[in-house]
Amino acid sequence: MVINYQVVLAAGWACLASVACAGSPAGPMSASDAATVESASRDDARDVVGSSGDLGRSPEAPPLEAAPENGSDAEVRDAAGDTGVTSTDAGAEAPPDAPALPARVLLYHFSTLVIDTVPAQVTFFKTLLAGWGYASDDSVDPGAFTDEGLAAYGAVAMINTCFAPFGDGHDGAKEAAALQRFVARGGGLFGTHCAAVTFQNVSPPPLYNQLFGGQEGNGFFDGTSHCRKLGAHPTIDALPATFDFAGNLDNNQFLFPTTTLTVRCAWGGGAMRDVAVSWVRTEGEGRVFYTNFGKVVADLADPVLGAQHIVPGLAWVLRR
Repeated sequence: MVINYQVVLAAGWACLASVACAGSPAGPMSASDAATVESASRDDARDVVGSSGDLGRSPEAPPLEAAPENGSDAEVRDAAGDTGVTSTDAGAEAPPDAPALPARVLLYHFSTLVIDTVPAQVTFFKTLLAGWGYASDDSVDPGAFTDEGLAAYGAVAMINTCFAPFGDGHDGAKEAAALQRFVARGGGLFGTHCAAVTFQNVSPPPLYNQLFGGQEGNGFFDGTSHCRKLGAHPTIDALPATFDFAGNLDNNQFLFPTTTLTVRCAWGGGAMRDVAVSWVRTEGEGRVFYTNFGKVVADLADPVLGAQHIVPGLAWVLRR
């Protein structure tokens, strides 16, 4: 089915007309020097790829997929010849016997960093999902992350869940294991901005970050970055080949081997880093989309970034 995301977003813009869309100042990111697993020096991007596929795995959960060898047909390249981290199934259609899932999405937004526009972001997604025929629940209760609790949903959206997504000082191991089983059974996982700016002092990166496909942190930039999409994927097909982004982006300090990188951005100042920003991966029968865009509600309502990337990302994990 072809979806006109510009039309879909119209309802979102209307519902936000009375909501201030300016973002709050960026909070300080952790300066932890989390140990890296394997250095990937391509374009000095400081991407770090894990070398093991079973770190912190739940014993009840199927293992994360092994990374394909270099040269796989699933490699993603940008116009300069960069090779993205690979995934054997990224962009593939759901298997014919994929389970039917509830038309309900959990909008989870617990965070240890206050971002003023998160309530407006939740409203944006609730309105968008309603237009698609989905119910939604917004929550800051980590108690929802059990096998029984997640069974009520077709997807989980982690909306700016900064630093400690399951509670300050809580390692989230049980919640992440339940989330991994949910996705492996076919559920979708969608995350914006802070959803992967998490557990920065944990080395190697915990199951939560492995499931999301990466970990952000150890530096950020507020200003104009120069971005480019990599290859072809439903979550980026409508984006222009290159575009500028004015806002907050974090450094990337880890990518999981089965992650497919879809967008990179070069900071226009500060450390001038070229960082991984958006990616996808599959976990069992489920799909995972993450973007470091989306700190503020204006990103979601943007006719390019929102309509042509972030909204298609949610549609992709829902198999729309």
